[in-house]
Amino acid sequence: GRCEACSGNGSNKLEMDFLADVWITCNVCQGHRFNHEALQIQYKNKSIADVLEMDVQQALKHFENIPKISNKLETLHAVGLDYLKLGQPSPTLSGGEAQRIKLARELVKKSTGKTLYMLDEPTTGLHFSDIDLLLKVLHDFVDAGNTVLVVEHN
Repeated sequence: GRCEACSGNGSNKLEMDFLADVWITCNVCQGHRFNHEALQIQYKNKSIADVLEMDVQQALKHFENIPKISNKLETLHAVGLDYLKLGQPSPTLSGGEAQRIKLARELVKKSTGKTLYMLDEPTTGLHFSDIDLLLKVLHDFVDAGNTVLVVEHN
């Protein structure tokens, strides 16, 4: 488990009466979010806290011999999310990043070839190279017999 002192957040909210609330690193887990016992469990000398600090590219190397994990990480790579940390809180993701994570989740599912994917401005805020990656993924969906509908104002 999680650190009970911070409920697994890694920090605690200090409420200020007349000022904005302040988040302070948990003094029990030092921001690692897990209790001492959980942090003792390691794979290749990395604890769960260490793994959650890895970006997708680092995690791919770390878990390359575990297909069940590496296949999912490969899909995140395929949609251009190599730079995301595995433990990045979802509220900090941009709309485009969140949408590409949803695409990656669909990619790892067994395709029926009968799915309609509707995307609203999936390229917003993306670099041209990331747009190319996204288009390849969308073409793969179509090649698998699915239908892709994209609304784009660009």
